[in-house]
Amino acid sequence: MKKKFLAIVSMAAMLLVGCQSNAERYGEPLIFTTGTTTGVFYSLGAGISTMWTNELEKRVASQASNGSIENLNLMRKGEANISFTTVNIAYEAYNGVGSFEGKQYEDVRILGNLYPNISHIIVKNDEKYNSIEDLKGTSFVFGAAGSATEVESRLVLEAHGIGEKDIKANYVGFTEATDLMRNGQVEGVNIYTGVPAAAATELISTVDSKVLSFSDSAIDHLVEEYPWNFAYTIEPNTYDKQPEAIQTVGQYSTIVIEESVNEETVYQLTKELWENLNSLQKSFSIAKQFSPKSAVAGTADIPLHPGAERYYREIGVID
Repeated sequence: MKKKFLAIVSMAAMLLVGCQSNAERYGEPLIFTTGTTTGVFYSLGAGISTMWTNELEKRVASQASNGSIENLNLMRKGEANISFTTVNIAYEAYNGVGSFEGKQYEDVRILGNLYPNISHIIVKNDEKYNSIEDLKGTSFVFGAAGSATEVESRLVLEAHGIGEKDIKANYVGFTEATDLMRNGQVEGVNIYTGVPAAAATELISTVDSKVLSFSDSAIDHLVEEYPWNFAYTIEPNTYDKQPEAIQTVGQYSTIVIEESVNEETVYQLTKELWENLNSLQKSFSIAKQFSPKSAVAGTADIPLHPGAERYYREIGVID
């Protein structure tokens, strides 16, 4: 019995030493909040976190969340260090407006933009719906409550003369939105993600539907009034039964980081992100849209973290 007890004590001591060694090696982990478990942010965040941990010997722990707005709130409260978001939500947080009215978060910084999120306004393939203005008086999916999609949908409809009082709003994610369209419970949705969008492809292939172009005046308004937006063309035949180009707007998904994270650490995180791009592209098709040349485009005057800025100056992305 005594020998067994000593063996247990010895094993426990070895485990403790191992834990201490890992603690010394990695230090306190950086918490990277991502998105819902069914979304791109979640799986991509897990992959990037693993890559950073392996390459830098700095533990980065990915964590699921409800998406962009919650991510910035978690960072603001000190419960996360790094997050995925979209530039519009980072803009609201940095300036204390919109979803962050009275909750300004001035310490948010950009690490780098990744890929453009594009509004796909998809409606039933019906002659009644030939323009976004025709959605007035219908039932429409804005996106999941608290998501960047919800925020952008509101702006898109307003730019086409449609207020929330003019439409029956639904607040669900892409999967639920497809089900509502399939069941005839809504006339339109906004699929707000990268191109080509898997959710848009599924919806168009399973429901007789089409993507609507934005009006020229709406595009001008959205780009001029909201500094994160840019005009975007979805090329012909990107989706089934889409022989013509679709004119729309988009903004970047981005990685943001807390200003207090050490400059050298952020420099290394930024460097490893872009120098391991080929590896990420093998695992994540969306990563084929990443480019360091667009990493600092359309940031709506939200500051870069000094560590990220140093890297982008080194590679000539900024002067």
